[in-house]
Amino acid sequence: MGAGQPAVGAGLPAAIGQGAVQGAARSITDRLVDKFLTNPPDWLRALWHALPKPWE
Repeated sequence: MGAGQPAVGAGLPAAIGQGAVQGAARSITDRLVDKFLTNPPDWLRALWHALPKPWE
């Protein structure tokens, strides 16, 4: 290890905490996406149908 590098494992609690936050944010986002895809609001549905589809 070079000078100035923290000991191995010093950043582990922070990494675990960050992973937990990312996991929670991901599950919230997944839930919101699922809700929007299964029951989108009227304005979103109208916007989607108004947009030109490149595959058509």
